[in-house]
Amino acid sequence: MPVEVYIAPEVCEVIALHPYLDDPSFGKLPVVAQLFHQAEVLHSAHCAGDHRIRFQVKCWWPAAMGVSVEQLLRAPFTMNDAKLTIAREYGFTSWADVEALGETVPEPKFEAALNTMLAGDIGALATMLNQEPALVSARTVLGHGSTLLHYLGSNGVESHRQRVPINAAEIAALLIDQGADPLSEANMYGGGQAAYDLASTSADPYKAGTADELLLILGKQR
Repeated sequence: MPVEVYIAPEVCEVIALHPYLDDPSFGKLPVVAQLFHQAEVLHSAHCAGDHRIRFQVKCWWPAAMGVSVEQLLRAPFTMNDAKLTIAREYGFTSWADVEALGETVPEPKFEAALNTMLAGDIGALATMLNQEPALVSARTVLGHGSTLLHYLGSNGVESHRQRVPINAAEIAALLIDQGADPLSEANMYGGGQAAYDLASTSADPYKAGTADELLLILGKQR
């Protein structure tokens, strides 16, 4: 039976703007190619006055601080601006850091486990972890270097993956029981972010009604 997943309206806009992100074939491309295409879409959308850019641009473009959406849409926004915005969204400091990955592609087993987790399919996730125990402490190749547990915080990771399965606390308990370290840190917001820090400062777990139980699980070993 499918699990309910909370997705904030602004994240839904990102998903609608970039529907190809859920295409498995797109996920097999090198990270550089994936992020470059997203930058192209973001740049074109800005040129077209598409309001669906607002979450990504407001969150990740340095020049967007204190600027309204209407002002953003009128402001110059070059392809280099779009590339920097996408690079920062994925945890990189600059586009040069993205290019430094060369032909690196996302690790398929990690990506599969992540997508399964964010869909709330705890049974399938448990099977994956039993078959591949290293997944519980594996990290994404993206700049923020998050583990599965960090992604449950719905904060500081790529916008379209800021989703909260309603059974997030149960998933967190499974990951920790399987060996995930709740004190391990990821590299967003200047670094030093544990899963508890991310979940406690994100609005999404609270709006989903999962925050109290999730933070209890994540905070037990702080």
